[in-house]
Amino acid sequence: MGERTIYMASKTAHAWLWRRLRADGFPIISSWIDEAGKGETACFTDLWRRCVDEAATADAVIVYRQPDEVLKGAFVEVGAALAVGTPVYAIGCDEFSFVNHAGVTRCRSLGEALADITGRRVEMEPIV
Repeated sequence: MGERTIYMASKTAHAWLWRRLRADGFPIISSWIDEAGKGETACFTDLWRRCVDEAATADAVIVYRQPDEVLKGAFVEVGAALAVGTPVYAIGCDEFSFVNHAGVTRCRSLGEALADITGRRVEMEPIV
C-alpha cells in the first residue's frame, strides 16, 4: 500500500505552500492548487466536482486557516470528507463547532497534522 493521500482545504492564497509540500514528496491530491490564481479556473462546475470528489476519496483532509481568514469552500470539502468517514485534521479552526465532530482532529500546526497522517516529521509554526 502506498502513502496515505491528503486533500488540502484552505484559502487559495496557500496554494503555493501545498504545491511546495507536494514537490517535497507529500501525497497531496488537491487539483485546485494548480489553478488557484485569479482567472485560472476554466470551469467552476468542474472545479467543484473535483474538489468534492477529491476530498471524499482522500485518505485524510487537512483544513487550514490562518487567523482572521474567512473560510468558504473549505466547509464544503470538510463536509464531503466527514460524510464518507474520511478523517479531517483542523488547523486554526478551534472557534468553529465542526471541530467537535468525532472525525475531526484538532492540530496546533500543519507539521503536527502531516506527521500524524504520514509519519514524516515536518517543522511548521503553530497557528495562534
